[in-house]
Amino acid sequence: MSFLQRLALLLTMLTLLMACGSTESTMPEVTQPTQGITQDQDGTTANNANELEPTDPPATIAPPTPTEASTATPIPTETPMPTEPGSSRSTPLPHGSEISFEDWAVTITDVLRGAEANQAIASANQFNDPAPEGWYYLIATLHLTNIATDQEAKSVSFAIDLRLTGDRNILYSPASVVVPQRLEGELFPEGSTVGQLAFLVPTDEHNLMFYVNERMSFDRDKRRFVAIDEGATISPDPALADQTPTDEGRTRANPATMGNTTISPAWEITLLEVRRGDEAAQAITDANRFNEPAPEGEAYILAYVRVRYLGQRDADHVSEISQSNFKVTGSANIIYPRPSVVPPTPKLEARLYPGGYTEGWVVVQAGIDDHDLMLIYEPMLDFSSENRHFLRIE
Repeated sequence: MSFLQRLALLLTMLTLLMACGSTESTMPEVTQPTQGITQDQDGTTANNANELEPTDPPATIAPPTPTEASTATPIPTETPMPTEPGSSRSTPLPHGSEISFEDWAVTITDVLRGAEANQAIASANQFNDPAPEGWYYLIATLHLTNIATDQEAKSVSFAIDLRLTGDRNILYSPASVVVPQRLEGELFPEGSTVGQLAFLVPTDEHNLMFYVNERMSFDRDKRRFVAIDEGATISPDPALADQTPTDEGRTRANPATMGNTTISPAWEITLLEVRRGDEAAQAITDANRFNEPAPEGEAYILAYVRVRYLGQRDADHVSEISQSNFKVTGSANIIYPRPSVVPPTPKLEARLYPGGYTEGWVVVQAGIDDHDLMLIYEPMLDFSSENRHFLRIE
């Protein structure tokens, strides 16, 4: 074969190869029916759809007929990752566990409660109030170590966010009292100190545990729970998921009447009592001597409200409710601003886990000539209206 003949043959072969490659890349992809897909023993699939006759219109696809290979080797399922100990109230760490965060390592070394803690608080400062009836003091002793990688001194006072919870599904903050051993000072890396925080706890609260996180951490995955009571564990009531939102209370046109509970996906709210006029004004004056009178042309309204948090995210998500969540409106179609006053005791203020409930007073204000007044509850930073409630005041 001459040189020119060999060259012509080579060019012909190259042309054929290029044609084959372009056909594969430009052919439209055809979606095949899933019937006829079988599994090999290694779990991979083989498509036998080209053996099926087409149907017109497409029929409902039946499950593949089991084969010897597919019954011998089932489809592997994804195994859920185990919950890390301490990351949930259902699996708290045991008492005395050391927890390491980004900048701090903390161990709760001792817990004092009941009569002994009450006496310690009374002895620490003469101005400390005794525990209210039905409550007692609990004192937690913390060992803190600065484990940061930088070489800056850090304040112990702003190191750890320590709170307490139990089976009432309320998250309690430290009490405003002087403790026997204050948690204070500054530490360089590898420096350690010991200090205390005190809490007020209801006598009927059980399954006690601490919530622990770094003070400036906004990552819920970093939080840890540490048991106080031996065997403590808390899981939300599954019945919470069965609560059905109500029509009453969901719109201005259909506000909930006093004593009737309005339900949204995340909250149950009931207006139990309303005080107005001179009675409300006097109660607000008695609550705090720095409370100012209502603005001219307006009047304060006291509303006693009961709420329960049903949950909306994970089982250990806590949601805060307080007077700042409430406003009032009426026939003038004005939403009145929240007044900056201290409400009477008990005031509505709590951090609740799913299933937790609380009740208390909120203060709102409205024009003295306005009528058809209704209370508006709206969660903070809620950009939808699904958890907004309207409750009739008059």
